[in-house]
Amino acid sequence: MLLEKGGLAEAAFCQTRESRVPKPYLAVVRSFFHFTRRHKMNRPLVLLPVVMLLMFVLAGCPPMTAPAPAATPAVEEATPTVEMAEEITPTLEITETVELTPTEGITPTEGITPTEGITPTAEANVVQVSLVDGAIEMPNELPAGPTTFEVTNNGTTEHNFEIEGQGIEEVFEQDLLPGEMQTMEVDLQPGSYEVYCPVGDHREQGMELALTVTAQ
Repeated sequence: MLLEKGGLAEAAFCQTRESRVPKPYLAVVRSFFHFTRRHKMNRPLVLLPVVMLLMFVLAGCPPMTAPAPAATPAVEEATPTVEMAEEITPTLEITETVELTPTEGITPTEGITPTEGITPTAEANVVQVSLVDGAIEMPNELPAGPTTFEVTNNGTTEHNFEIEGQGIEEVFEQDLLPGEMQTMEVDLQPGSYEVYCPVGDHREQGMELALTVTAQ
């Protein structure tokens, strides 16, 4: 009966198509059944091999299972690491300028000034001078520098002592009496000088001397 009625074989096959037969095979078998119906090919020799082939396919095909969905790779959401920069507050150095007001009423002491032009006093050169009637007895050459003349009147009359030269002119205010001695301090500069007695005509009588001062 199965061979005469191909519709039963088709029905039996279709009961298991969803779980056993792949869709390509199912389509081929269904096309074959339609072809035999259309051309009335109901001969057993034609249907028997087909039925055996279907049974072989059904026995060998594993149950169709839906393909497992492709595994979606787990994407680890990278959490951006925000490195918090430590906020550095610049240190402001505040320098306060304090204006100092000078104290009123206080004035510097007046009259106290540094001494200007003062140099250590060199030791003076002491020169002995003898005034005699008609002559002046003393060295005719002296070194430059501070000089102290110790003048003594060894004559019998009044005499005096005067020196001129290099912008210097010194003389005693009072004449020297016989036997009297006076001192005269002069800062001699290098050059030529004239030494004489200015009393009366004593110079013309020979009381004069040419003095030469040399640099030390």
